[in-house]
Amino acid sequence: MHFCGNVWPPKVRAYAVASLLLLLGYICFYARYTYWAGDFSWGDRYVSTAVEMVALLAVAILLRYRAILSPWIWRSGIVFIAVSFIVQIASLAFWLPLEIYQMETLGNPTFVIALRMKNIVAFALGKMDAWGLNTETLTQDPWDYVHITSWNFLPFLLRRVGAAPAWVMKVVFAIWGVALAVLAAVLWRLRMTLQREVPS
Repeated sequence: MHFCGNVWPPKVRAYAVASLLLLLGYICFYARYTYWAGDFSWGDRYVSTAVEMVALLAVAILLRYRAILSPWIWRSGIVFIAVSFIVQIASLAFWLPLEIYQMETLGNPTFVIALRMKNIVAFALGKMDAWGLNTETLTQDPWDYVHITSWNFLPFLLRRVGAAPAWVMKVVFAIWGVALAVLAAVLWRLRMTLQREVPS
């Protein structure tokens, strides 16, 4: 059975229509709004709330009706989830102005997400200088420089700044590691539950 036409439950159709109308309303309202404060953001922050409302139950709906979805809709949904997850994690990897500083030297237009991925790989491999990503503009503000030359997660920032005692950093790293392990366990349990409840 394919998930289309009258197979859509009324509550899902109502949610989809209301959410998309909300998103359309936000886009139309802010289409000519030109107040650019906060321009370090990767996207239109005035429309992001409506986008989040549209996506809020998307994964839950996808999982709930997986059995009656056509295979291409299910696979497309998984691809969207994976890409969204990767972009969200990448957006957290470094403090947000990194690419803004780099673009002052590298120039525009720049595909910011691709530059962020390049920064992640270069930083992990120790190739920031070799790949020309440690631009002069990064060093103009000493406070910014400390924060954009470290992974943007609390344990790494504490170690980079060097203001916290060593025992505090060890405790924070331990808590962080336990939290990641718990998250991995929960995700694995969820995967196993879905495999039991929904036939492939």
